[in-house]
Amino acid sequence: MRILRFEIVLLIGTVLFSFQLSNAYAHNFYQNKDSIFFALIKQFEIEKNLASDNLASNKSASLKHSENADRLFSQLVSLNKAIPKKSNFVNKYDTKFNHLNLTTKALVTANLADQSLKQYGLSNGLDKKSATDLLNMSTGMIMKMNRAATINISNDALGQKVETMPIMPASNHSLNGVLNEHDEGAISQVNYETSTELAKSLKKLFSDNLENARLQNSSGLMHIPINMKVNSVKELGQGIDNLILALNRNASLHEVSSIVHGQIHPYLFLAFDLKLKGE
Repeated sequence: MRILRFEIVLLIGTVLFSFQLSNAYAHNFYQNKDSIFFALIKQFEIEKNLASDNLASNKSASLKHSENADRLFSQLVSLNKAIPKKSNFVNKYDTKFNHLNLTTKALVTANLADQSLKQYGLSNGLDKKSATDLLNMSTGMIMKMNRAATINISNDALGQKVETMPIMPASNHSLNGVLNEHDEGAISQVNYETSTELAKSLKKLFSDNLENARLQNSSGLMHIPINMKVNSVKELGQGIDNLILALNRNASLHEVSSIVHGQIHPYLFLAFDLKLKGE
């Protein structure tokens, strides 16, 4: 098992290195219409539920979540004019989601992980641009995370305990400032609620659709063995659990970013044949 984990880390590093020369971003996957649409559906559902949950106890938070739901609904209508203007349309599309292919479901998972990170950035006081910058982590940054993971796995082979992938050292000055400047800032409850609910949605999506899915043989130039895919699914589940735990204890942006980019996206890529832009 340790050898397999070590091979996975090396494979991730090799894949990401091929994109470093063109400054591609490691998590910038090719999307399709369904992956964009259904990620928005999930976000809309979360904001709508949070608006309802806060109505009695915190009307200002409820209003903000309702405004977020309205904004997401407008985006959905722009993608599909047939969406009815009634709230029960979500149930219809939840049923359709079950019939999507694995790659599309994995893309939705990646998108929700991104949005959880972005909302957590906003909850820590970042403006929208800075929060979006959290998603644009270069391959060089991700490779540093994976080199650190390689060291940890090697230490594990020597009998030392490994709990989580370490916080990555940021190599970009401006992003380093984004990650550190607001770590001790006040938490915005509305964005924080959205971030944590998105992470919970990730867990459910994984459990219901990805954890026990029948994995497919690799397509394209790079063949990934099925046993490596199986292990990647396990690592993905652990990464999602780590994200939920980190958000629950108000971990630093640095740590939450490292989980999304180092413990969720790479294993989605390996297990479900996602395509990186530039591939």
